[in-house]
Amino acid sequence: MSKIFQSGVFNVFLLSAAWSMVSCTSTKQVIYLNDLGKVDSGKLQAAKSAFENPIQKNDQLWITVGGSNPMDLAALNSGMGIVIGAAASNFTGAAIGYLVEADGKIKIPYVGKVQAEGLTRLQLEDSLTQLFKDYTKNPIVNVRFLNYNFSVMGEVNKKGTFNMVNERTTILEALSMAGDLTDFGKANNVLIIREENGVRNYARVNLLSKNLFKSPYYYLKTNDVVYVEPVKSKFIARKGVPQYMAIAAVGLSLLITIVNLSRK
Repeated sequence: MSKIFQSGVFNVFLLSAAWSMVSCTSTKQVIYLNDLGKVDSGKLQAAKSAFENPIQKNDQLWITVGGSNPMDLAALNSGMGIVIGAAASNFTGAAIGYLVEADGKIKIPYVGKVQAEGLTRLQLEDSLTQLFKDYTKNPIVNVRFLNYNFSVMGEVNKKGTFNMVNERTTILEALSMAGDLTDFGKANNVLIIREENGVRNYARVNLLSKNLFKSPYYYLKTNDVVYVEPVKSKFIARKGVPQYMAIAAVGLSLLITIVNLSRK
């Protein structure tokens, strides 16, 4: 009876351990930004405002120009392809793409080469506005990125290349567009590859930590590549729970019970 009792206690222990392994998962291993306390929204807003995406070589720029007197720009409009309207807000024509060439400049007909590399979008708008003052009154210039995209690879539900919805797309927004991580994605070690001025840089970010907000890779830039690596073994889910060990423990417990009953 003592042996049966002891084996019964052992079985109960195994079953309890198996159940705890299956059902009790630390939320800190699953929830993004799990150590986030009181958010200093002022600092986050300042970080967002400070972020700028500089223009690089091989960028394609969408440029439109408007002015209060479009007749002044008739020659330019017919000769260079920049679509000009009475005002930028009334623009309805097709946008033209301008390539940032190897020297970091774009070619604007009649105006000549204009430095673009290293400038932000707003800085280039200001520069072009000053140039077009020689051709029209009150020029309004709009510049946008045509090749503003990023790629997501690895353990996500929807791999691919995506267009950025705005100039301040975050890593969290990017992963959301890619369908979030799979159960085998490693949330604490996401790789971001970035090319700037012909140099490839990379960094790893931890989605589980509030320090993500401090990373210069929190906001993505043009042509960034995000790679979510898998956990070391696909027998271990992202939650860090060895699921198959729990199943094995249950099986072992049942086997011991059967052996004990057969000995009666």
